[in-house]
Amino acid sequence: MARRGTVERVLLGCGSLAILGVLAILLLGFGAILGNSDVDVEPIEDPIEEILEDEGEGDELAQVQPGVQPVGTAANNAASLVVRVSGPPGTAFSGTYGTTQGGMIPVDGVLGAEPAEYGIDTGGGLFGEVSAIFRKSQPVPGLLRAEVLSAGEIVAQGSTSEESDWVEVYWSP
Repeated sequence: MARRGTVERVLLGCGSLAILGVLAILLLGFGAILGNSDVDVEPIEDPIEEILEDEGEGDELAQVQPGVQPVGTAANNAASLVVRVSGPPGTAFSGTYGTTQGGMIPVDGVLGAEPAEYGIDTGGGLFGEVSAIFRKSQPVPGLLRAEVLSAGEIVAQGSTSEESDWVEVYWSP
């Protein structure tokens, strides 16, 4: 009987080693699959100060993309509407703004000393609800604010909070 107990212990030990071996092979295979992933994640290496220096500190830092109408061209609209984004200088942001009739326009920018302003083309007629949705591109202190202005008057406004880096503003005439 003592001999049978020893054989059972040896078999149990070999079985345990076999299970551990199979698990090790599976984990190594899984690691190899993940290691060959096509997803490239590049960490942010340049602090915001270096980015601002590259942009030129005295320049207007709000970037305007093709198709985005800066506020300077909004003066010809019958009902001039403007979306204003403000916050601490150097705050990178992205988002969309527009109307239900005209569609949404994407924008990325970095705030300077003055707020970034974007004109909305109303076509001189009915344009539906105005919406503006922005977020901070990087977690930085301070609030990001968005406002909708009609004929120079603030008609809707909102800001980020401690819990969220997003701000959403909606206004219907």
